[in-house]
Amino acid sequence: MTAFGPSKNTPAKSFTDVDGRAVTVRPIYDAGLGRNVVELVVHGATVRLSNSTVPTFVDIVTMAAFLGEIENVATGNPTPAGA
Repeated sequence: MTAFGPSKNTPAKSFTDVDGRAVTVRPIYDAGLGRNVVELVVHGATVRLSNSTVPTFVDIVTMAAFLGEIENVATGNPTPAGA
C-alpha cells in the first residue's frame, strides 16, 4: 500500500450518483490528526472517515444495497447492469 504524505497529490476516484451529483473518494493526509484518512465528498459536502471505520462502513453500505436490491427484484424493478 502506498503511504500518502502531506506533500503528495493523492489519487481520487470520482463518479456520479443516481441524481447526477458528483461523488469523490480519496485518501488524504489530515494534518490535525497527523495521519491519513479517507475523504468522501458528496455533492460538495465533505466527510473524513478514519481508516479503521471504513471496513464497517463498507459492510453497512453493501448490506443496504443487497437488501434494497432484493426488494427491487421482489417488486419487479431490478436495477439494470451499470445503472
